[in-house]
Amino acid sequence: MTGQAWLGDVARAAVALDASSAADWRHIAACLGLGAPRPTGPRPEPRATPETHPRRRRPLGRGERRPRPAGHPAPAPGQRAPGRTIALTPWNTARRRPPDGPSTLCRPRPPPPTAPRSPTTPSSPPDHRRRPARRPGPQHLRRRARRGSGRRPGLRLRPLTELPRRPVFTLRYGVQILADVSASMEPLARDVTDVVARVRALAGVAGTRTLYFSESPLRGAGEGPRAQWRPYRVPPAGTTVLILSSLGLTGPVFNPHRAAPGEWLATVRAIRAHGCRPVALVPAPERHWPRWLRATLPAVVWDRGTTVGRVLGTVR
Repeated sequence: MTGQAWLGDVARAAVALDASSAADWRHIAACLGLGAPRPTGPRPEPRATPETHPRRRRPLGRGERRPRPAGHPAPAPGQRAPGRTIALTPWNTARRRPPDGPSTLCRPRPPPPTAPRSPTTPSSPPDHRRRPARRPGPQHLRRRARRGSGRRPGLRLRPLTELPRRPVFTLRYGVQILADVSASMEPLARDVTDVVARVRALAGVAGTRTLYFSESPLRGAGEGPRAQWRPYRVPPAGTTVLILSSLGLTGPVFNPHRAAPGEWLATVRAIRAHGCRPVALVPAPERHWPRWLRATLPAVVWDRGTTVGRVLGTVR
């Protein structure tokens, strides 16, 4: 390579320009930077690069002055030397003139929602005219009681011995499960086991007790086989009793051991007498429920469409 162009570039340019003489070739080479005479003078010195970190000025001593740079004239007598000046924009403290049109800032305050009372009206006497309140004593209470009894004849004042309370469904006192293992519940044996496991997971193993019976709990119930069943005992007050039974609504038609409605009525009364709350899961359509079941025991249809919200709504 000679200069900054190849010789091939000269040849291409000569062919493109149809160069026919040596003068044309020299002219093309000169245009491409080839064939120029080399400079015979001294090589110029490179420019000095500015310092990246300028040198720090030496602090002036007492009575010394820094020399004035070239090109800056000396200030006239009485004139201050130029330096770094911070120009501040003047701030006008005058208020803006409100616009001629209606403005929300100039609207009057709306009147109060209630009419102002005068301090001299009888309904609101001044504070210095109010009498100190008396502390009600026994005589004052008797006088007030006589007034009340005088306004309403036959009214007797009685002390409040018990506060009214509303029962709330809770599993804090545990759950007792009464699972029916009679012939009418044989098709649902696996479902009964699944429900018992879910209740134990919800209320805890220590707070759940499962008793098995056949047709009616009054005939005997227990946690083990039938040989170990004993007469049914109602749990402590506050316990929720979950009954898993058909209540005699399903099963063989000619079943001589089917539970009578009176047995279930006696069972529900005994449970409620001890302060417990019974609820039943019945594997029968609601249209087949007898009248005594609807009026005595809160029950839920045991089906695939049964939800937790429906069960809680029935219990509450």
